[in-house]
Amino acid sequence: MRQANTDVLIDVTSLISAEEFLLSQNRGSAPSDPFARQCFVEAVQSLIFMSQVFVAHPVLHTPQPGDFGDRPLLLRALMQAGLLRPLHLDPGQQQAAARLEAASVHDLESIKGITSMARFVEQAFVCDEASAGRQTALSVRIKDWSAFQELQVRSTAGHHGDRIPTRDGVEEDAFGEWARAAAVVLSGPLGEIAAPGQGKYLMATLARGMKYRARAEAVGVSYQSHPMRRDFSLTFDMTRQGAGEDQVLDLIQSVRGIHTTLSQTAGQDEMHRLQLLQMELPLLGGRLWAPGDVGSRSDAAWIALIVNRIQHYRTRAANLRSAVERCVTDEDYVRLARDIDGVKRQLLERLGLRKVELSAMERELVGTVASVAEAAPGVPKVSGIWFGARTLGKQLSFTGAQPFQRFLYREFVDAWKRAGR
Repeated sequence: MRQANTDVLIDVTSLISAEEFLLSQNRGSAPSDPFARQCFVEAVQSLIFMSQVFVAHPVLHTPQPGDFGDRPLLLRALMQAGLLRPLHLDPGQQQAAARLEAASVHDLESIKGITSMARFVEQAFVCDEASAGRQTALSVRIKDWSAFQELQVRSTAGHHGDRIPTRDGVEEDAFGEWARAAAVVLSGPLGEIAAPGQGKYLMATLARGMKYRARAEAVGVSYQSHPMRRDFSLTFDMTRQGAGEDQVLDLIQSVRGIHTTLSQTAGQDEMHRLQLLQMELPLLGGRLWAPGDVGSRSDAAWIALIVNRIQHYRTRAANLRSAVERCVTDEDYVRLARDIDGVKRQLLERLGLRKVELSAMERELVGTVASVAEAAPGVPKVSGIWFGARTLGKQLSFTGAQPFQRFLYREFVDAWKRAGR
């Protein structure tokens, strides 16, 4: 049976953010990186859903694990567990990547490049105005992220400097040269969205994302970039074509869409329980630890615990991952989406979030019971044993034939129970 390529490339920056979220949970404090939780959610979902997960080195084409430095701890632990592999490009792939990178640099160095960069800065403030009062401003998040990078990444031994051992921490290649020049040209606007003196590193981070996208395309894998890089890449209309990336990411959104549908149907009464469900369920980026696990381990031991839980959960989700890999044609994806919708419908009914319509046979059974006894004139006395058994049976079973459907159903029901504690 043919299988789709669902391999994915993630970047070190995303793993740094995800690690900050994990460490903050263990310490009982808010993460310093404003993108921390989002990156944790996306990294865990990649590790659960995708066939293989790779990480790109900013300089080397065939890096070994030791070439990434001692930090982030999460990157090293995932590699040791076999959940994450360094991206390797063979000679032919290196040549293809070089052509794609040259095209990206050409765009960056053109008038379009500077215009797009200025537009990215401008859009940060447009987003701020559009989301006023609903979330932390994008420009503030970028500035806080650059301050976090300076204090906890570039100044930490065994971290950024081990991967990019240059005088100023920016690559000595065309992307690095562009970043240095762009920081000078756009010094004024950058001062509004980057921490003091950090404009060059922000530019280098954004440009590096375009380098990773080129390498992912050369190897034929999807690229799950850091959220900030993703916004910048989209400004250049650099979304990758082929290899089914959009369809795979759409599938993840379909699984997350189960929770969205439950929330929309439930209304205000169950809103908080559904929010707790999201925090409980790893498929939605929920936690992989119990409250009693927190605060009793060192950073390294805590990360090792979480990685072990990710590995265990990936094994449990094997049927779901296999179903994704079997999707080769558009028809396959439509069928899979249909099966996920089937799980969604049964969850709505069996969690009590949507009224269950009786079938014709069930209505006849109710009528039969009513014809025997009535609690009051015109009001049927429905057998509590029969109706209770029907409801209980629906909550404890799933009628779908696919193993991955039963897995999805069970995970949501179990998380719903935990959220009701």
